[in-house]
Amino acid sequence: MAQTGAPDAWIDVSPEKAGAEISKHLYGHFIEHLGAVIYDGIWVGPDSRIPNTGGIRTQFIEDMKRISAPNLRWPGGCFADGYHWRDGIGAPEKRPRTYNYWQHSMPAGLDHTETNRFGIHEFMRLCRLIRADPYIAANVGSGSPREFHDWVLYCNAPAGTVSLAAERAANGDKQPFGVSWWGVGNESWGCGGDMKPPEYAALYRRFVTQFPVYPPRPRLVATGPRAHSRDMDLGWTSGFFEAMREHRSPVNGFSLHFYSDFRNGKGRAAAFDPAGWYAVIREGMRTAEVIGKHWEVMSRFDPRHRTKLVVDEWGVWYSPGDEIAPRAILSQPLTLRDALHTAVTFDAFHRHADKVAMACVAQTVNCIHSLFLADGEKWLRTPVYSVFEMYRPHMGARSVPLIIRVDEIAAPADGASVRMPGLSGSASLRDKTLTVTLTNPSLDARKKARVRVTGGTIAEGRGQVLTHENMHAHNSFDRPNEVRLAPLPVELRGGNAEVVLPRQAVAALEFHLS
Repeated sequence: MAQTGAPDAWIDVSPEKAGAEISKHLYGHFIEHLGAVIYDGIWVGPDSRIPNTGGIRTQFIEDMKRISAPNLRWPGGCFADGYHWRDGIGAPEKRPRTYNYWQHSMPAGLDHTETNRFGIHEFMRLCRLIRADPYIAANVGSGSPREFHDWVLYCNAPAGTVSLAAERAANGDKQPFGVSWWGVGNESWGCGGDMKPPEYAALYRRFVTQFPVYPPRPRLVATGPRAHSRDMDLGWTSGFFEAMREHRSPVNGFSLHFYSDFRNGKGRAAAFDPAGWYAVIREGMRTAEVIGKHWEVMSRFDPRHRTKLVVDEWGVWYSPGDEIAPRAILSQPLTLRDALHTAVTFDAFHRHADKVAMACVAQTVNCIHSLFLADGEKWLRTPVYSVFEMYRPHMGARSVPLIIRVDEIAAPADGASVRMPGLSGSASLRDKTLTVTLTNPSLDARKKARVRVTGGTIAEGRGQVLTHENMHAHNSFDRPNEVRLAPLPVELRGGNAEVVLPRQAVAALEFHLS
């Protein structure tokens, strides 16, 4: 049906200026031995009534394959710097039961025991099943360079070389795991050792100087800052690279953790007013600024940009009180608002595709910004999952410049009003297929947008949208499809496209160019 009236927004896309590839690894994931992430969310055991593949929840495997999950970061998080990999190998019934300090917020009656039933072999089996690259966070806080090097050898040494390769084979995997991504510690400024940048830099050099040379080529990721503080903790970034200035140790990736932090009474996951709606989305939009500021500091020390950013923890973190089950600490009911936050975050990653090598949502199931919630036999995909599904065409495509001309929104904020962009978006090109994703954060107004392509015309177009009339809408175990994708009509006119974006919505448009 033809649309009448002038557009509210003009979207100018320049596919002839396509730039950096949007790495598939920007759509990565993070799983940790925390609460009900591993045990129940992923690992249910081979004897469970829940459908499983060798103990791994089959539904998790299938849903991750559906969105082409590119990587998995494990075993933490804060848990990583207390984890000793040998505890998780060998016969499961003989593995030691160890202490997990990070379960300290568990309710009374639930203990801090780590069974180690899910170890490196189970993790690698999971990666193979979903076709994801493993990204291992190594123990720097309580480990040693030797323990780290032995873990690398255990994973990557070919059969018939070192004794650790023979031990791996005896435990069921003759072929090397081929782990390329290695995080050298986690949050070393805090839970990973409470260090200062020079102190961590010295440890980093000790850990990587004699890194085993077996393939694949290592991608070593150093601990970066907690950028969700208001000063973005630029001092950690400058302090680390200053301490590394006279040294040759490789730093392939620099970890950046950026949570939209609404803890400490600042926000609940499912109960919020319009000011709370806009605050979360504005914070997601700040991702681009955070990336830019840290890249600017890194550029002073690394003008050739040999080190890329790795945003391996990101998402919205709310005040406690909405957990799905007592054991599922830090679990949250993700709403439509969190889907829009996810979309504007991906927009920032796409626009900075030349700077960011990897990103991992925190965390994939039953913790913070999850794609899934699970409680025993119950399972659901959150609205965040739908955004990952919608945005799949961007993976591996080339980032395309996109200019949005639209009026700003006057958003309520703590009894006042602040201005924010009326739309967010990003674009990419693969062969003759142009993908444009747009987010309308307005609670009040739909927007008619006209998409114009420079240097070409749109021959075919289709769209899909994620929205709901209720800003608090979320999927529950009783109503698992309350928030779901729907078709979005696209009208072609004179080589351009017009689309009406509903209020509080994310849209994905796919165009074939002639």
